[in-house]
Amino acid sequence: MRTFLSKACFFVLLVPLLQLGARTAHATEPEVTTWQTLFERCQKLSNAGDYTGALQACEQAYGRHADPGILAYKAQIYIVLLRPVEALETLEEYLKSPDISSAERETADAQRRYLETLIARLTVTTPVEGGEIRVDGQLVDTGILAKGVRVTAGAHRVELKAQGGSFSRFIVLRGGEQTQLELPGSGTLVLRCAAPNTRFFVDGQEVDASQAARGIARPAGRHRVTFKPGSTTSPEQEVIVNPDERVVLACAEPHPRSLNPLGYWVTGAGVALGVAALTTAIYNGAEFNRWQTANDDLRNALHDNELTLAKASHRAQENDQLMESIKTRRKVAIGLGIGGAVVTAGGILLLFTDTTKTTEKSSSSWLRKVATGLTVAGATTSGEIAWRGAW
Repeated sequence: MRTFLSKACFFVLLVPLLQLGARTAHATEPEVTTWQTLFERCQKLSNAGDYTGALQACEQAYGRHADPGILAYKAQIYIVLLRPVEALETLEEYLKSPDISSAERETADAQRRYLETLIARLTVTTPVEGGEIRVDGQLVDTGILAKGVRVTAGAHRVELKAQGGSFSRFIVLRGGEQTQLELPGSGTLVLRCAAPNTRFFVDGQEVDASQAARGIARPAGRHRVTFKPGSTTSPEQEVIVNPDERVVLACAEPHPRSLNPLGYWVTGAGVALGVAALTTAIYNGAEFNRWQTANDDLRNALHDNELTLAKASHRAQENDQLMESIKTRRKVAIGLGIGGAVVTAGGILLLFTDTTKTTEKSSSSWLRKVATGLTVAGATTSGEIAWRGAW
């Protein structure tokens, strides 16, 4: 924060301004003693560093006796307290007095010009009726703000409170300049839609398409937007526009062709059948090799007379049963393979079936009727897409 006055400059300007107060202190009227005592207390407290107490004593003294010297002293206390607005107003009142010398007037006028470089004038207007405006948390009369008020140069927070909500702005004011501010302020609403012959409505009023594409200035707050592409009408949408903000709102694009999720399940089942057929075929091949090996061993054993007729007959029956199992699994593998191919082909066809029409046809069900009757506060149900960006 900028320093208002150095201590050296403070005392240089303070001494000549207090000469008038020192002169009037020698007055001998009985009633002067009371205000003189208060003024002396103000000086003592100021010298002790208690500027707040000194200010109160000076105000009491000036209430008893309107001496311009007290005003000069009050102005210096305001400067030390970093309150240039009150210091300037006190000096202006001091300069109106006809009882000050030209030297004192010149010194006070130099201080006044310096203080003006530390102060800005702020003008705030609002079309909102019954709203409260606060500057840095302090309530200020809207009529006074409309004419302009003095505030210290620097950053300030201006807030408007009304029934529709509250809006705040942070502004940086420069000394010696005047700034005009309108609350709640305005932003820009841009409407776009790729569908031909789309009509745009904002707060129930139709807006020209070219103007909507360029941007529509709207007061900060909530606004209702509706798109009417062709003969259809999208549900009304609520959008919030903040001050100095550009909000771009696009209508919902036509539903793209989507994959049917049921197709994934059917295709997966077909692939599973194909894997089962392949697994059965591989296992059946191994079993055929085992049957062939057992059959060759039995033939050699009979040729070498290593087995009795009963044992040879038993092993031959086992080989025959194994062959029957092999034939059965071969049929199962072929069936699984054919079934898997058919199911997979059906799943692929089903996968690329457009689900949009299917959803529209099922919208008459009681569950969908109940679902469409439900709304969520603050949510957009029309599919519009919005994004924001600061200027």
